[in-house]
Amino acid sequence: MTPPSAPPPAVDRQALRWIAALFVLVMASRLLASHGVSWDQNEQLVWSQQLALGYGPQPPLYTWLQWGLVGVLGPSTLAVVLLKNSLIALSFVFMLLAARQVLPARQAWLAAAGMTWLPGIAWQLLRDQTHTVMLTCAICATWWLLLRQLRQPRPLGFVYLGLVVAWGMLSKYSYLLVAVTLLLACLSMASTRRALLSRGWWLTPLISIALVAPHAWWVLEHWQAASGATLDKLHPAETSSYLSGLAHGLRDLLAFLLLAVLPLLLMARWTSGRFWQQRAAATGAVNHSPTPDWLVPLLRRYMALVAGALVLMALAGAAKFDGRWIQPLLLVFPLYVLARWPALAQSDKSRTRYLLACLGMLVLVWSLALLAPLRDAKRGKGDRLNWQLDLIATTLRQAGYQGQGMVLAEHHTTGGVMRILFPQAKIVVCDADEPGFHKDCAWQAAESARRQHLPWLQISTEDPAPDAWWWAAWPVDAMLQVQEAELPYRWTDPALEQMQMNFVVSPAGR
Repeated sequence: MTPPSAPPPAVDRQALRWIAALFVLVMASRLLASHGVSWDQNEQLVWSQQLALGYGPQPPLYTWLQWGLVGVLGPSTLAVVLLKNSLIALSFVFMLLAARQVLPARQAWLAAAGMTWLPGIAWQLLRDQTHTVMLTCAICATWWLLLRQLRQPRPLGFVYLGLVVAWGMLSKYSYLLVAVTLLLACLSMASTRRALLSRGWWLTPLISIALVAPHAWWVLEHWQAASGATLDKLHPAETSSYLSGLAHGLRDLLAFLLLAVLPLLLMARWTSGRFWQQRAAATGAVNHSPTPDWLVPLLRRYMALVAGALVLMALAGAAKFDGRWIQPLLLVFPLYVLARWPALAQSDKSRTRYLLACLGMLVLVWSLALLAPLRDAKRGKGDRLNWQLDLIATTLRQAGYQGQGMVLAEHHTTGGVMRILFPQAKIVVCDADEPGFHKDCAWQAAESARRQHLPWLQISTEDPAPDAWWWAAWPVDAMLQVQEAELPYRWTDPALEQMQMNFVVSPAGR
């Protein structure tokens, strides 16, 4: 029987204002720091030229959203920065909502703020990440909707859970581990099992499967493209034996698991003393706490299942783990610490110190990320965020390319920059490091431009593409002269480092 409806727990509006203020600050500082983008975000600028059921080794939802923003704002730095930072801000909002389902109002904000002390959030999200950011946001939303449903089951809640599960699966494939371990943890306890199997439970799998099915079909038809890169990362070619791979895998896993818990625990020790020895009642705990009895066992079982699944992956041969894969799985650790030890940061002094520590960590890490291009420039090390985009565009226009037709780039980094500079052109990336580019990509793209009598630009940046990559786009003895330009980076002494750009401009009808 569905329990009577109760008003949703009130959310700390001051916390929401802080999240909004930090979002504006981060957005403004990032746009002022550089108009360039790098790595994953350049890839998104290329992929978001059209909608597709799949784009390679990652699910398509992030690119779909990027396509929508690019349609409104144009292919620009603003479009990629706005999407990423909106997802980061929403991650904190969703974790705040999740914590408020099960913690007193004064404690809930601490669970969201505590994520800044998880290295995977504080650093990885501020770097050039895309799908990991989307995964983080989806996991935080999953915890919110799941805890709300466990606290008060209702059929409509299963609809929301179905939507968020589909969101997670279309964000990053590792979300499947979150969904499975959460399901097993909930089914392992009678109280949460009753809530999860209450009236309407079947709506969650029905909705999630229906929404994920089109992309799942694409994955089956493009299995190598969808899985090859991930499997190569888990099983690096240099692994000499199973035992060597196992040792490396377990070492990586232990290091990243410790990084997920130790920084937060040390910060909590600094703000609240030996909180694990304190009693909540002795520190003025809030009466009538909304924390349910099943919360701590649920969180503990979930994290144990996640750790166990990762160990099984290592035993199965995964020789390398990445922190950005593991950290999002343990986003709920600050919530667990606050629920397990209610005395943590209950006094006004300790709570203030806790929040200041979180704010300080966020400002510190963001400052390091923001100043990294300047640091590299002073060291004479090229950085893609230090490319002078206006100078690149001027150089290519002076060489005869006016931004129409097609651009054939040797890497997504180059392709994304060309999309910003020449939004009217079709960008085609034929990765010079991929085998077989001369058969399936470069020739077909260039021949298509020739048949349509379109102007086109063939270009590589930084390290020159191999000769075979240039010749792959041309008939025998028909290739034009490859031009070369050396352009200064921002703030970098040209005598130390310059960006090398090689290109061929083919006019219309050539």
